[in-house]
Amino acid sequence: NITSAQRTETTVPQQQLFVLNSPFMIRQAKALAARLHREAPDSNEQRLELGFQLAYGRSPSEEEMNLGLNYLSGEDEPDSKLNRWEMYAQVLLGSNELIYLD
Repeated sequence: NITSAQRTETTVPQQQLFVLNSPFMIRQAKALAARLHREAPDSNEQRLELGFQLAYGRSPSEEEMNLGLNYLSGEDEPDSKLNRWEMYAQVLLGSNELIYLD
């Protein structure tokens, strides 16, 4: 038998899928999307800025802003339980930047 003072950190795809698809995270994503719409009702740019400030404590980079705006300009999926903003909020909440402290 081998002992270890510290567990090796691992991440497998199933862990991230659980985080993204758990009922708790879905509720949190819906709540974040609703907050963004309530507190920044005028534009997607303002909502993205606020989302990054709330989640990461920083502004989005130009590339992150462009990627977000591009994604949010698409159509909602007809069979999805979440709208585009709720899915985007789910990504913000499930990112490594939010989960881990560097």
